[in-house]
Amino acid sequence: MSVATNLTNNSTQLVRTNWSGVNSTAAASPTSTNNTPVTPISMTSPLISSSLTTVTDQNNNTNVMAQSPSSVHNNGRSLFHSSSLMALERTIQTYPLTNYTFGTKDALYERDSSVQARFQRMREEFTTMGMRRSVEAVLLVHEHNLPHVLLLQLGTTFFKLPGGELNPGEDSIEGLKRLLNETLGRPDSVQQNTWLVEDVIGNWWRPNFEAPRYPYVPAHITKPKEHIRLYLVQLGESSMFAVPRNYKLVAAPLFELYDNASGYGPIISSLPQTLSRFNFIYN
Repeated sequence: MSVATNLTNNSTQLVRTNWSGVNSTAAASPTSTNNTPVTPISMTSPLISSSLTTVTDQNNNTNVMAQSPSSVHNNGRSLFHSSSLMALERTIQTYPLTNYTFGTKDALYERDSSVQARFQRMREEFTTMGMRRSVEAVLLVHEHNLPHVLLLQLGTTFFKLPGGELNPGEDSIEGLKRLLNETLGRPDSVQQNTWLVEDVIGNWWRPNFEAPRYPYVPAHITKPKEHIRLYLVQLGESSMFAVPRNYKLVAAPLFELYDNASGYGPIISSLPQTLSRFNFIYN
């Protein structure tokens, strides 16, 4: 089955109406061929627990080790083994997609007219400003207790996370909030969305003025050309969003993204693994 067919079957395009104020926005009513719904995300503080014990070996050297349910004595030395030396649980509260309202606003165009123009501008700016810094937001919803990621779709095949380039010297979190307001914020600037930026969940690097990006800096690269930082952004229990007219906002399930770099690119397709450390709570 083609990628386009898979997207039609599994992704939920969010209903958007003309933006004409708070009272006239239409609530999202997602439709998909498999009748699978969508819902957003919330997070609580991480719970970290561990117990420590002092171990003295035969040479009277004292070490502090994590407590384990079992121990092994080897030549007078106490060794502790455990599959979990430290328990870490990160919980995300999610809410129904129907809690959110989606409208439209004026089209938002890229700064560059083509991919070649983008890399040319990157090359020119690198000589004066150095490595480009970019930030992207991972906004989670759920549908039928299945986690989905909100993606912007341009045309029929190009998907991206909300975000973009930071200005020189701009703080990463403040810059991400600015970019989210430019992309999905309401047009009335007085009532902008409050974005709760949580964990950094990924770092990607562009080693050259080319398309490939990696979740590490290749060993032979001393001056990467772009650093892309991914943040998990918590959605409130309810919010209003405005989507540029030249984009679609879709909710893609994690099972559709998994191992699907040909359809979504390496960063988005890696999100199921990246998010697997979180415990999702579906409200």
